[in-house]
Amino acid sequence: MRSSHLTECGSLLRVTTVALALGLTLSSSLRGQNSDQHEDLLRFRNGDSLHGAFLGLGDGELRWRHSEAVEPITLRTDKIRRLSFHGGRARKNLRSPSFVQLSDGDRIPGTLVSLGPERLEIDTEFAGRVSIPREFVSQIAPAPHGGHVQYIGPFSDGEWNIITPPELPATTDNPEENPEENKEEAEEQDPPEAPWVFSGGAYYSNGQLPIAVDTHAGDRSRIRFTLAWRNRLNTAIAFHATMERPDQANEEGDEKENDEERKQAPNAGSKFKEGFAYTYGHSYVLTIYSNYAQIYRCDFTEDGNADIDRLSNSSANLRLDEAGQAEFEIRCDRPAGTIALFANGRFVSQWTDRQGYVGSGSHLAFASQNSSARLRISNVLVTGWNGMMDSAQSMETEDRDVVLLTNGTDRFSGKLESLQDGQFLIKGTYAEMKVPADEIQEIRLASSNQTEEDEEWASRQRLRLLLKPHGRLTLSPIKANADTLRGRHPALGEINLNLRYAGLMEFSFGSSILDSWDDDY
Repeated sequence: MRSSHLTECGSLLRVTTVALALGLTLSSSLRGQNSDQHEDLLRFRNGDSLHGAFLGLGDGELRWRHSEAVEPITLRTDKIRRLSFHGGRARKNLRSPSFVQLSDGDRIPGTLVSLGPERLEIDTEFAGRVSIPREFVSQIAPAPHGGHVQYIGPFSDGEWNIITPPELPATTDNPEENPEENKEEAEEQDPPEAPWVFSGGAYYSNGQLPIAVDTHAGDRSRIRFTLAWRNRLNTAIAFHATMERPDQANEEGDEKENDEERKQAPNAGSKFKEGFAYTYGHSYVLTIYSNYAQIYRCDFTEDGNADIDRLSNSSANLRLDEAGQAEFEIRCDRPAGTIALFANGRFVSQWTDRQGYVGSGSHLAFASQNSSARLRISNVLVTGWNGMMDSAQSMETEDRDVVLLTNGTDRFSGKLESLQDGQFLIKGTYAEMKVPADEIQEIRLASSNQTEEDEEWASRQRLRLLLKPHGRLTLSPIKANADTLRGRHPALGEINLNLRYAGLMEFSFGSSILDSWDDDY
């Protein structure tokens, strides 16, 4: 009896020790102290977080190692919102840009090997060769970028630069203020938040300062990005920007006039649009609001003063939520002087600069113009472009497959029959064609042939893996260790996945952007 009692006490002591360590760790993690940015991180549904190392999962439980706990910790997966691997950075990145997209939104990166009437086979880096019934497939993209990739990211902190606009001249609203006292008070305050935070393959804004990267964009470029926002959307996006401002005239007679302009112009988030030019140099600035978009042409006069014009267009209406997410695409043609905007794959508007294309740089920059709003920038892709304004997506039909070639000028519909020896066989209305796979940008399959999500599958416990740099799989988990996950997928069947390609594992996911907004990992 005494031995049993001691055993129970010992067990209770071990549990209490783990619980205390867990509680202390949760507290320190939330303060952002004593944590390695490249550790794995758990985020719980109640907002708590825990750094450590993922050991595996099974039977609704996740095993976790933490430096303060002697033994591995077991946690219920229904209390977890997401797991971030290695600071949100996958240990290995997928190399193949091609993919197959499923009707539920899952994206399977890999190289298509064969295709028949009932199934297709795709060779993947993370799961080997897998077979997929055609009824689950909505899109096949052998060469999805349709041009040379000039930039893809962000993948790590430090890729982009915070831009500080020209400072306002020093002013004193109260002549009796003591600058030294103000300096001492500022030193006693907590350091301000970083204007942008990199986390899990995305940049999150904490203010109105811009962030920029040189994309090496050419004369004809396609700029894609995912933009998420909290509170009312009001953002400025500079592209083909030089990030350089010509020297102001130095004559004594011009100094007073230039000082007045500097007071008005430097802040890119201010109401004075001249600030766009002083911040981004020769450029175009796209401003996006929840219900419309517009573009400003940023140039300079001979004496170095800002010269801003708003490009006219027929209509650029949008219908975006107060807090939400959208995929945008800007298509730029320097020789033709045209710019087109797409949102979530649909055409929004086109602008023509009749004065000549002024954006002579290659930088891309983002800034929030709302002090209370926050932005998240991710999945930025800049590629060469062939100048074609349309896409296969805009031609989706219910009963015909639509094929878009990489030359951008050839597009046709019909029935996709097979893939053999690297060539697609497409049966059109008037002829059959064999097209090499490397000449096809994307194929949108007829929507009437696609299956809907099974209700029984939707009711199961599921998790979602996000692969880097692109890829998504929604699975019913069976068992996992630190490197491999075995699970069931409605289209792929039972498969083993290499977790070294995963950046995130989500246990709770939904349509709301608030479910996935997390800049602390």
